[in-house]
Amino acid sequence: MSDRSIRVVALGIPRRERADGTREILVSECHDPDPGVGEPETFYRPLGGGVAFGEQSEDALVREFAEEISVTVSGVERVGTYEDVFTHEGATHHEVWRVYEPTVEEDWVYERDRFVGYEPDLDERIDCRWIPTSTFTGGEKTFYPEDALADLW
Repeated sequence: MSDRSIRVVALGIPRRERADGTREILVSECHDPDPGVGEPETFYRPLGGGVAFGEQSEDALVREFAEEISVTVSGVERVGTYEDVFTHEGATHHEVWRVYEPTVEEDWVYERDRFVGYEPDLDERIDCRWIPTSTFTGGEKTFYPEDALADLW
């Protein structure tokens, strides 16, 4: 079990719609080599990270996008608040997710289907990609927090 604390995170889900009407969201591809049952898991989650003590979650979102993919976000709209207790890499975690829909000011983010970001606190690369929402709602891929998808459109 982890340190038994509750972590508050701010996550952002930018959206884009292709010319053919396909709705996509920007996510990071994550891997859990030890999900506790069965094979390693690949899942997707919004970009973002921890809210520091005394920091508003919307401010944390703006900071995290600047740190992780070097962009400015604006027009930040709240999607919802979600909570989960889960196991990742063999440890139990408890998180409260403040989820927002931001607009990224830099066009290059919307022009690329995939790019790499960087998480400085963990010294890890972030595999960022646009994925159709139907991929998640159809059960082909796993998205966390699951309930946030229904609140986007």
